[in-house]
Amino acid sequence: MIVTRLKLPLEQAEYTALLKVAGDELRNPIDQARFILRQELERRGLLPQIEPPAQPVQETNERGMNVTG
Repeated sequence: MIVTRLKLPLEQAEYTALLKVAGDELRNPIDQARFILRQELERRGLLPQIEPPAQPVQETNERGMNVTG
């Protein structure tokens, strides 16, 4: 895979918003910017959508407690 670096000037309000959403989603700001860009490119049909990994199904008993198999 070839990786290209991009220098992206942001206004202070944009950078502050990026820091907030990155913190909320527990990502570093660079990864968050890549995530947002990827989502938008997928939404516009410019990149194929990547399916998130399937979450394992957890069974619960009658009291709502997790049951391991």
